[in-house]
Amino acid sequence: MSCPGCELLPERLPATGVLCLWPPLGHTLHKLRTGLLDLGVRAESPSPDCLQIAICAELFPALTQLASRELSLAEQEHCKYLILPAGGQPSMSDISRVNSLSHLLAQTTGRWLVELLAQHRLVTFFQPIVETEHPDQVFGYECLLRGLSEDVGLISPDALYQMARRAKLLYQLDRGARLQHIAAARRHDMKSMLFINFNPTSIYDPAFCLKSTFEAIQRSDLTPSKIVFEVVESDRLTDPERLPRILDHYRNAGFRVALDDVGAGYSSLGLLSTLKPDFIKLDMDLIRGIDVDPYKGEIVARLIDLAHKLNIEVIAEGVETVAEWNWVAAHGADFTQGYLFGRPNDEPLASCFAESTLS
Repeated sequence: MSCPGCELLPERLPATGVLCLWPPLGHTLHKLRTGLLDLGVRAESPSPDCLQIAICAELFPALTQLASRELSLAEQEHCKYLILPAGGQPSMSDISRVNSLSHLLAQTTGRWLVELLAQHRLVTFFQPIVETEHPDQVFGYECLLRGLSEDVGLISPDALYQMARRAKLLYQLDRGARLQHIAAARRHDMKSMLFINFNPTSIYDPAFCLKSTFEAIQRSDLTPSKIVFEVVESDRLTDPERLPRILDHYRNAGFRVALDDVGAGYSSLGLLSTLKPDFIKLDMDLIRGIDVDPYKGEIVARLIDLAHKLNIEVIAEGVETVAEWNWVAAHGADFTQGYLFGRPNDEPLASCFAESTLS
């Protein structure tokens, strides 16, 4: 059974019908009506608090342009909309379909992401994670997401996830990324550890939402103990008890767990006792210039010591210089990741440490 929140993509906005808008204020209604008229779109007012607009090819781009210029974010969020067939009138049965204007605008501007997901234009880049004491030896690879534009240019993960949040496509993007990474690892016959990011806010129910991910791993013949799921803390969880349940679901299936960006998130230290991860990844901002910054040094040294006391292995992210590598090696980081050892690449490359130190 498909999970609608994770797998189904929104349909295209209709080419015909009626758009009903209920602005929060009379002032907002007036701005919408006069602004649309200036753009060549006529709006009717069947009641003092409602606008009705016949849908045409120009409507949604014009409405997006007008709202971004004239309406505050609060007005966009509190203005409600409903799309009806031509000649239709709203009824009680339509209440469940009423949504915010901000959602409609995101659907309009985020259509490129829907098309990208529908056409499977996600790609995986691999960045090596090396053993700190032996940086020429690759321990594993982090899977990093990119998108392909229609002209085959690369789209950054920040652009993908920013639009996914706005267009309420985070569930679909996160699932698509997991499946893409698994397929790429299978294609390259990966034997090393594989680190896959996931956003916990994109999981409703792990038994339901992760079913397709687990099935893809089984089909790929990848070894679960070689796969580490990284918790990305970019979105706050409104249900703090849900994350341990999700991670227990991963662990029970034989996977391992990492907590990403430790030292940067609002509660990453507090999550250590709750999640009991197998790995922590120290945030790159902490590592950058650590060899000349005693404040960063004191923080990172204590984090490494704490992790080892809790039997957690430590990965230092963002290492770009030999001096930074020397520091994290001297202070006991188990593994290291950064441009010094290899940039993200669509092929899982060996560590370039020896070459970089000689150049």
